[in-house]
Order: sequence, then structure tokens, then C-alpha cells
Amino acid sequence: MRPEDVLKQFSNSQVVSRLIYVVARLGIADLLKDGPRSYKQLAESTKVHPHSLYRVLRTLASVGVFSEIEAGLFEQTPAGSLLQSDIVGSQRALAMLFWEPWWRQGWDELLDCVKTGKVAFDRVHGMSLFDFLSGNAEASDLFNRAMTSFTEKESDSILPAYNFSGFTRIVDVGGGHGGFIRAVLGAYPQIEGVVLDLPHTIEEAKRIVREKSVENRCFFAAGDFFEWVPEGGDLYTLKSIIHDWDDDRAVEILRNCRRAIRQNGRLLMVERVLPTGNEPSAGKIMDIVMMVNLGGVERSATEYRALLEKADFRMVQIIPTASAVSIIECVPV
Repeated sequence: MRPEDVLKQFSNSQVVSRLIYVVARLGIADLLKDGPRSYKQLAESTKVHPHSLYRVLRTLASVGVFSEIEAGLFEQTPAGSLLQSDIVGSQRALAMLFWEPWWRQGWDELLDCVKTGKVAFDRVHGMSLFDFLSGNAEASDLFNRAMTSFTEKESDSILPAYNFSGFTRIVDVGGGHGGFIRAVLGAYPQIEGVVLDLPHTIEEAKRIVREKSVENRCFFAAGDFFEWVPEGGDLYTLKSIIHDWDDDRAVEILRNCRRAIRQNGRLLMVERVLPTGNEPSAGKIMDIVMMVNLGGVERSATEYRALLEKADFRMVQIIPTASAVSIIECVPV
């Protein structure tokens, strides 16, 4: 492909991303899960303009999200099926999140973000993302469902990569809806778990866990990890938490974990560890998401090691997984 075509393809990628948002919002993948349907049938079910929907579906079929098997008749593809709402690892919430107005508005200020180093989301909304979510139940639900979609896929790669059998009580710091801890408890019946998160998130986590078989081994703590972390665990996990924050705030979280952890305990951070040089990395893309919306940072192994030392932890090893995240194993010093 010519260099100009490569650049043009990257520049136009937002069109595809926006179209995926549209069909995710409309629930098209759910309507196709039982077999092919015409664009007119889909338009009637979703109450949208038929020919406009056809143009959207035709374009997405050209990049493999759906398939037009005959004129005007569309069916599901493996990629499109991930937009179904009722499957494990659904990407529907994530596809919706990217183009929700309250999320997108920060990206409109990307140039200013680069010029000033200020968090674009904070500039647009006058508050941090997490403060915004705490006052907006609908946005918070979508955000947490999107994060759960990450967790479900990544947990499938984390569990084979690390042996949890030596632990009895795991504290998942910033555990959201409990997706990660449910996966661990499901695989290790001798372990108990505690999920720490903000009160409004914990209430939803309790509802979800009640539907699972691990309810009697999963407990909840409502609180702020900048203020305290529950004591008594022999394993503390921070899955995709530290990358949300700058170095000073990240060290605060780690120091609270250090105060709570047993002296012979372990800390696991699950993060995207950035490679050096020109190597492609999903983490490098995510680093820009952090810069715009949270003021967080994706880090290299060297940067994580320095961060941990400030909080009196020592990095033991970095364990790659089959997904984009790695497991950073640490011990208190």
C-alpha cells in the first residue's frame, strides 16, 4: 500500500468507528443473531430511515463487521457478533462509549491537551471523569460495562498465566463490577475475595455477583482507594487501575496497598507494559486515551519499577499474557 493510502486509511478510520457506534446503539447485532435480515426489516425494528441504514450496513460489510449475502440482505460475522449484548466478552458497551457525547467532547480538545498538558475531559466538563461518573448513573453504567468487557476477555488470558492456588484472600482494589475477582474465585474454590470500589459501583457489583455461584466467597468494601485499602489480604490486585493516574496519585494508591498487605503477601498489577522503540502496541494507543480523558499514563517496565520503589514495593517479574496486558508481580519491602 502506498504511504498516502496508509495515511488516508488511518485518517478515515473514525468513520468506521462512528458507524460501529451507530449499529451498537441500535442493537443491530442482536437483531441478526438468529439469522439474516433485510435492511428494511432492520430499519422497521429500530425505527430508522431504511436507505440510510442500508448505507451504514453496506459500509460496515465492506470492512467485515457484517456481510451482505445478497442485495439488501445482511448476516452476522464473527466481528459483528461481538456487538451482541448478551454474550461473554461483548464489545457493545465499549463501541458505544467511544462516541457518547460526554466521552467524545474531550477528544475535540486534543490539540489543546497536547499544547497545555491539561486533561481535556476536565477542561470540557469542569470535573474529572470519575467525579462526572459518580453523578451520572447512566454514564457510569455504560463505562463500567465497557470496562467489564475488557476484563472478561483479559481474564481468559490472565488465569492461565498465573498460579493463584497459594492464596486464601484476594483484595481487588478498584474492582468495579467484580468481573476479574469472579473469574479468579470461579477457578479457585478455596479463595475468598474482597472488591473495593466507590459506593455506587459496589451496589451494582453486588447485584451482578448475586447471579453467580461465587456469592458466598465474594465480599464488598465501599470506599476510596486514595484513603484506605482493606487489610487482611495475602494477595492484592490492581487491574487496569494504576494507568488511570499520574505518578503522584499512583504512588498514593500503592502506598495504601503497602499499608494493608501482609508482609509475606503479593501485589499484582495488571497493565499494558509499553515496549520501547517503534514496536506497535495497543498500550501506546491507550496511553493517548489516558492523556485525554483521565490524565493517566501507560508505562514501560522501567517506569513501573521506579513507581513501585517509591511505594516500598519491589518488582519480582513481569509475566506476559495472551492479551495486551501483562501481570506485574510485586512484593513489599
